[in-house]
Amino acid sequence: MSGSFWLLDAPTDERALAVSFEARTEDVRGLVAGRGFEVAGTIDAEGIAAGSDFSGSVGSRLLHERRIPYRFAFFGDDGRRYELSGQREWSGLAPVDSLTLLPATLYDDSGEEIGRATLRFDWRADWGRWLKSWRVRLSR
Repeated sequence: MSGSFWLLDAPTDERALAVSFEARTEDVRGLVAGRGFEVAGTIDAEGIAAGSDFSGSVGSRLLHERRIPYRFAFFGDDGRRYELSGQREWSGLAPVDSLTLLPATLYDDSGEEIGRATLRFDWRADWGRWLKSWRVRLSR
């Protein structure tokens, strides 16, 4: 996903933001129950983190609550911990945006909000690659 963000102390300074991640779950039944996925990947947040590793979660509450919450934690280039948190919300009036648009908030290591972001999944360009990336592994 890619998009932009701005810091609360510089709201007219739009900056680039991109995240790439893999999602994993050990319990497919847990997806229906709302437990979601564990995720790990990289984040590029202009002026904060360049190619930093992150970990977090993507919820699976679409069926019960009509939303998909995201929460990623990472360390910035300054060594401080940051968090990007947001959620997709289902709307029958805008189904494509519901699944491709992620409004999010950026927090610093003290839990204070420092910025706002908008990320998009480019479904036209990335849908096939995303679908091919799914793997089901059965454990014994």
